[in-house]
Formats: sequence, C-alpha cells, structure tokens
Amino acid sequence: MNLIIDIGGTKGRWYLVDKFITSSYETNGFNPFTSSISTLEQILKNLEDKFEFNPIKNIYYYGAGISAVSKKIIVKNKLEQFFSSSKIEIYSDLFGSCRALCNNLEGVVCILGTGSNSCYFDGKKIINKINSLGYLLGDEGSGYDIGKKFLRSYLRGNLPKEIENSFKEEYDSSNDMLERVYGINNKEKFISSISIFVSKNREHKYIKAFIHNHFIHYFKNIVLKYSSKNIFMTGSIAYYFKDEIKIIAKKNELKIVNILKDPIKQLCEFHINYKK
Repeated sequence: MNLIIDIGGTKGRWYLVDKFITSSYETNGFNPFTSSISTLEQILKNLEDKFEFNPIKNIYYYGAGISAVSKKIIVKNKLEQFFSSSKIEIYSDLFGSCRALCNNLEGVVCILGTGSNSCYFDGKKIINKINSLGYLLGDEGSGYDIGKKFLRSYLRGNLPKEIENSFKEEYDSSNDMLERVYGINNKEKFISSISIFVSKNREHKYIKAFIHNHFIHYFKNIVLKYSSKNIFMTGSIAYYFKDEIKIIAKKNELKIVNILKDPIKQLCEFHINYKK
C-alpha cells in the first residue's frame, strides 16, 4: 500500500493507492515556510484515527514550501515519527504537477491557485525555474494576485459604481475592509477568495479588461521567460480562467496542452503505473 500526499497552504489530500485508489482524505493545509511543524503533526495525529499507518510501504509527499533542503528535512523527520517503517520521498508540489500533467512531455508547467509557481520540465525533471517568491514579493497570476489588485482598486475608489456596490454588499457591508485584511491571520486565503467575485462578474466590461490585463502581465513576466511553446497548467485559477488564458496563449503563439483544476488523481495514476 502506498500513500500519495498533495498538500498546499490551503488544504491537503491524502490518497491510499495499491493497484487503484482505495481511499482518500482531505485535511488542512501545511507549508513549512508559513506554518509551524506542529501544524503537520496535528494533521498526522488526526489521520491516525482514519486509517492504519503500519501497512504503508511507500510515501510520496508533494508539498508547498519544499524548495529548500532544510524544509524537506523538517517535513521528512516529522513523517518518519509517524511512519517508522515506510520509505518516504519528499518532492515539491511543482514536481508533482509536472508528473501529473506532462506524461513525459516537455514544456512549461504552471501552478495557478491561491499562490503560483512555474518551471520548465524536460519530461523527467525540472530544468529551469523562476522563483515564485511567495505572496509578499511574487505569486504573479495567482488568486492572491487577482484579489490584491482588485481590492486595491476598490479601496481607492477606482471601480465602476455598480461593481463597487456589488462588491461592498458581498464583502464589505460593515465598511471595515482594511481592518479585516490587516486583522485576520490567513490574509492570503481571504484576499485570494476575491477572485471568485471577479470570476462571477467576468462579463462586465471593466472586469473583462481587468482579467485580460492580469494574465497579460503574468505571461509577460513568467510564462514568456521560458523558451518552450508547450504550456501545462493546474490550479483553481488556471481552471476557472482557462478561456481567458487560452486567448492570451494563442496571441503569443503558445500551445495550452493541458489544464487541470486538481492534479491529485493523475498523480496517483502516475504512481500506480510507474515502473522504475
């Protein structure tokens, strides 16, 4: 029995697989750059009541925040405390997306969810990568990036009146948006959720242009910096804005090979079929 883990800052998915997927569990998210290791420990303690740990032969962990060796070691050490007899392999969520999306093809792989990440994948390994830099300095194209830009326009009074009123009714009826943004702990998740409002109102002329300009900026600063014409994408933002993304890709003579909302099942299939 193998355990496939796909875990980001927002949520985690834990899939038990043998010759097929036998069961799955969803947990809170974990990122070693932004969360204490005790968060992962609590997730594991909760999972002990869900399934037996002893029969797990191999664990394949794909997670956010695994770019640094030190973070990889911290995560592996914690997993070994709970899975003492399992072989554990730790990879970045970006590498997991490469395995799920590409099927041994080369191309640019992009994650566009709450945050963002990207790389050039040669079909077997990551060759080149533009650092994401996280939500404070980077995460271009992400849900957080959309939410931050839109929220700034709202707070500075730059939205059309009908859009401003609609947003205020849904998100800011108490007129305390700045207090909420700076007072809550999980700012990234809240700001990223504003992308849902943007998506729902995408037919409005102002928001249509806003979305277009958002992804023009993303392609210019991230995607076009790679030499490959093949583009693979995953994540909620990539999936729900795929029509706008495809238009911009076509204008830049790029081919969108695959867009998946969630790569976990394809990642499980990779491991089910993988032969070393």
